[in-house]
Amino acid sequence: MRSSLWKREVRRDFIIQSNRLFLGCGQLFCGILCVAMLNELNIKEQCDYLKVRLWECPHFLFIIMGGVTIAAMIGTNIIARYYADPELAALVVISVTSILFVISHIIVQSFERIAQASRARAEFISIVSHQLRNPLSSIRWQLEVLMRDSALDQKTRSYVEGINEYNNRMTKLVNDLLTVNRIESNRLVLTPAAFSLVDMTHKVVQDNMLFARASNITLDVRAHKDISLVFADETHIRWAVENLVGNAIRYSNPRSTIGITVAKKGLDVLWQITNQGLPISTSDMRHIFKKFFRAESSIRKRTEGSGLGLFIAKAVVEGSGGTIEFSSKQSGETKFWFTLPRTKVKQLSPNIKT
Repeated sequence: MRSSLWKREVRRDFIIQSNRLFLGCGQLFCGILCVAMLNELNIKEQCDYLKVRLWECPHFLFIIMGGVTIAAMIGTNIIARYYADPELAALVVISVTSILFVISHIIVQSFERIAQASRARAEFISIVSHQLRNPLSSIRWQLEVLMRDSALDQKTRSYVEGINEYNNRMTKLVNDLLTVNRIESNRLVLTPAAFSLVDMTHKVVQDNMLFARASNITLDVRAHKDISLVFADETHIRWAVENLVGNAIRYSNPRSTIGITVAKKGLDVLWQITNQGLPISTSDMRHIFKKFFRAESSIRKRTEGSGLGLFIAKAVVEGSGGTIEFSSKQSGETKFWFTLPRTKVKQLSPNIKT
């Protein structure tokens, strides 16, 4: 009898001490949860964005699970403290576990639906984009044949050139969608090699010279002559440079100067572009690298764009081992810059010299 009573007291003390520990953890979890909710969580917005019902929304279920867990900790502690019945405490734990199991099952199903929808969207974009590329390429070839025809009068030629410009924009949009799809599915293949970021910058500036002159903007490139080669995917980095230069021209004030600098920065090479125009608002800054996002300034100026350029540029630069950042002042000065690793000797082929 005494042995049974002693075991009962030991189990009671063990449960009380354990649940005190759980209760402390629960209070800490509750504090962290409240901070996270205040800073980031908007349940209604999240449910609307995912197109799911409230009880299928991951953030809502996360709160419910947290509340049930904390309630279970407190309840088990109270039962163990005042009733000292291990069987009752165990029954409470089993009940709570069953509830959490059901909620977890709902969460898993919700995430499965989201994952399936994401996969279906990616497959749809891939199929549609590939189907669009063929007719767009065919249109481009036929337009090139027409533009080489000397019999075209000036008015007809201007129409053909306009069609060709829109065809090129459509082709670029399709290619951007394919690139975004590859980035999100971790299928973007980068082929790093040694190349001169300075030479690439001069070529991109030369290609955009007419665009800049049409906007009455001056492009000023300043690069040190002893800049080492960088080790990255040249094709994709060129795309990022073209996007940053094009954006700077679109959003610059007329009769202003865009400054482009290429310089050494520790073990990296720093590329930076500065322009004077409409500033990026504080509310837009945290979204600037998100896909399909267009800043308020771009909407105000009614500039064309898909909102994919900076998203792709960030993925390409970071995938090459670099970083990309920006700053914008209320005075209108906006800077974008990125770094790329300099080429190491062991990365160079025998025919490449720095």
